[in-house]
Amino acid sequence: MRAMAGPGPQLAGLRLLGREAECAAIDKLLDDARQGAGGALVVRGEPGIGKSALLDYARQRAAPMAVLSAAGVEAESDLAFAGLHELLRPVLGYLGELPDIQSRALAGALGIAPSTHADRLLISAAVLGVLAAAAEDRPTLCVVDDAQWLDRPSADALVFTARRLRAEHLTMVFGAREGEATRFEAAGLAELMLTGLADQPAAMVLAGRARRAAPGVRDRLLAEAAGNPLALLELAGGLSDEQLQGLVPLPEAIPLTPRLEGVFRQRIGQLPPAAQTALLIAAADNTGDAPTVLRAATGLRLPSDALDAGQRAALIRVTGTTITFRHPLVRSALYQSATLSQRQQAHAALADALAGEENTDRRVWHQAMATLTGDEEVAAALEASARRAELRAGHSSAAAAYLRAAELSTDDARRVRRMAAAAQAAWDAGQPGRARDIVGQALPHATGQTRARLLHLGGVIEARTGSLADACTRLADGAAATSDPSLKLEALIEAAEAALFSGDLARATEISASAAAIPATTARDQLIAAMLRGFGHAFAGEHEQAQPVLTEALQHADALDDPRALVWASNAAQVADDLGSGLRYANRAVDVARRQGLLSQLPVALEQQAFELAASGSFDLAYAAAEEGYRLSVDIGYGLGWHLVTMASVEAVWGREADSRRHAEQALTQRNAFLTSTAENVLGIIELTMGRPEQAADRLLPLTDLENPGISMLIALQAMPDAVEAAVRAGRPEEAGQRLEILRGWAAVAPTSARLGLLARCEALTGARDADEAFGEAIAAAAALPPLQRARTELLYGEWLRRERRRTDARGHLRTALEMFRTMGAAPWAERAEAELRATGETARKRDVSAVEQLTPQELQIAGLVAGGLTNKEIAAQLFLSPRTVDYHLRKVFTKLGIASRSELIRGGLPRPGVA
Repeated sequence: MRAMAGPGPQLAGLRLLGREAECAAIDKLLDDARQGAGGALVVRGEPGIGKSALLDYARQRAAPMAVLSAAGVEAESDLAFAGLHELLRPVLGYLGELPDIQSRALAGALGIAPSTHADRLLISAAVLGVLAAAAEDRPTLCVVDDAQWLDRPSADALVFTARRLRAEHLTMVFGAREGEATRFEAAGLAELMLTGLADQPAAMVLAGRARRAAPGVRDRLLAEAAGNPLALLELAGGLSDEQLQGLVPLPEAIPLTPRLEGVFRQRIGQLPPAAQTALLIAAADNTGDAPTVLRAATGLRLPSDALDAGQRAALIRVTGTTITFRHPLVRSALYQSATLSQRQQAHAALADALAGEENTDRRVWHQAMATLTGDEEVAAALEASARRAELRAGHSSAAAAYLRAAELSTDDARRVRRMAAAAQAAWDAGQPGRARDIVGQALPHATGQTRARLLHLGGVIEARTGSLADACTRLADGAAATSDPSLKLEALIEAAEAALFSGDLARATEISASAAAIPATTARDQLIAAMLRGFGHAFAGEHEQAQPVLTEALQHADALDDPRALVWASNAAQVADDLGSGLRYANRAVDVARRQGLLSQLPVALEQQAFELAASGSFDLAYAAAEEGYRLSVDIGYGLGWHLVTMASVEAVWGREADSRRHAEQALTQRNAFLTSTAENVLGIIELTMGRPEQAADRLLPLTDLENPGISMLIALQAMPDAVEAAVRAGRPEEAGQRLEILRGWAAVAPTSARLGLLARCEALTGARDADEAFGEAIAAAAALPPLQRARTELLYGEWLRRERRRTDARGHLRTALEMFRTMGAAPWAERAEAELRATGETARKRDVSAVEQLTPQELQIAGLVAGGLTNKEIAAQLFLSPRTVDYHLRKVFTKLGIASRSELIRGGLPRPGVA
């Protein structure tokens, strides 16, 4: 039900007194939407502060825009997609304009068709598509009041949509109450915090309700209300004439919200008992449907006119078949003041009144609210409701239903099984803290396969959001506890990854070896088994034995359309060869996740793709993938860190120091030790890139000190060449020599061309060998290196040659380095190469900024997809934008590239950055 906006139409003007700035913000939002610049705003504040009045103002000012409205209801907050259904009901005719996979997903979520695809991000993308399509026909305002009580699946989908508004004739305004146990989380959206009215407008509002109040009473009311408009109206209205005239003392001061609830509770207490019971039923109801409330009242043998007294007291309004409360505080006053038995009675009556299959889930929840002791019949019905919610991607609601079913279970085994299901649903809903807590509660009582699955889930949660060492232990324990070969293999490969990333190579080797006897029948299982064998050899230093086994694993990957498996394959390619070699598998993982609508897996696939692209020197594409992955990770609710690190790494190469440092420091706040070490490495690279070798050495040398107990071997080996260069340039030769010896041991274990090339470069820098000979070997092996490292090798050799006064020899290497740095957009490195080239007596030719380098990451993505022949609608579906936003970006692409049409872009392709 919606709360009334205020006490009545006659006071509509007064409600916005003192809100000129807030109204101006609403006006601008509406004007922008009419002109095709979509946006969103969250209006926050305490109860009664005027949020609903401001939302009503938006509705009134929106004409002739279409207005869609919904409101959160506390009793409805665990019913998946209830709020979304209310909002979208008038525009569901636009479902046919969506890609088929999105249309079916949203129709299933809303219960208007069978659910065939339970991916919550896919449903969110469909919500954006429906609203954008409706706004194409008529500019549209979406108003959502009491957003703190929206069911979580609806809230997630609407915030996802609001974050992506750009070029639509669409705007969204949310009203959210502060101070509630449940908060409306809307990171990334503009917010407007309402505070109390200033003295003069507050006095004007009060004068409209209490003209005859004595000056002292008026002053006391103004002080008590503290500018809260509802308090100014309702506190005065709840006083007798004697109190207003100062003849009877006013009540003692109490906090404002309880005071307002007390005012409403006083008015409720003056009604006949039958009216109070009928109003309680309406407060416990979650539909606002008058016939349902009346049927429930009849079931309790209340008179047919039981609601009339509530209407006369202006506590509710009945319009047609809809019951609306004067204010949400009326509802909470009714519900909170009722006794436990009265609430149970109301919920039981509503359960009996809700007939029909369409009301199954609501009926079950009312039955659960009416039940205090164990009841297996109700628990089973709740469990079935949870499974239905999961099929519609309403995972948060499913978790709540499973937990309530567990509470009502009469059997310990069923209770633990339902808690395990709740933990999985909470994790799928993007609530890692909630999932971790449920796993902790259930594990001590779990046995058999339930215990194995809880251990596996707990390990996955830790691997993504917590301690890698704990993740490894839980995953290995889960593998030991299960009799399912597929689950055992999956747990083992994830445990091996956790051990590897935490720097425990011995544990990773041991875990990999334990997979040898596990039967693998499916292609996915065969991939995992082969990878574990290959990893076991690689971690033990048996590089030659690892190669053919990992090659076998990659052959299994060729037959799979599974994003997670393809990410594993990408990692296997890295171990078998070097960084960047897993790109084709990462690209396939992203493509499969998009094509199959597995959007919840897409951020992990994008994470791998961005890493591989960066290693391959495609920094612009890497950044675009990481930025998209970061946005989706925010929507999912976990796993943000790797995207931040990739963005920071690329920004460091580009010379965007402030952005790079900000993203790296954000990653440092994560609980994952490997991730924080990677972020520290990026901070060291920033210093090296910006020409501050002493600071770089201070960052990089601790990361490569093998005596440091917290060190990650993987990060140490990755950072070692940079640490050697920083130490040499900072005048710290002893520490550089120590790192060089570690590098020699690493190259001896796995003597790939890339590793030998980096070793030779470091030997040249430290003077451990004849520099000319060592640099010559490094240049010969450079083709195996990632482009950035290859260019840096050319630069270092050119610098050495210039210092040796071999200027002619130096120029060729410096020119090569300069052109490569320019191609990659590595501005600080290009400036260094250009300065060195000038020092040889040659001036580098000036270069205009390549047109493609002017594109933003999103523009680059869109341009690439257009060049590949996709339509705006297809691109919108892939990137979770509206077609209008795609067109908005595409117009900018045309301008920056100096072309006139998409056909020109398709014919010529997307130019790569390079020298002019």
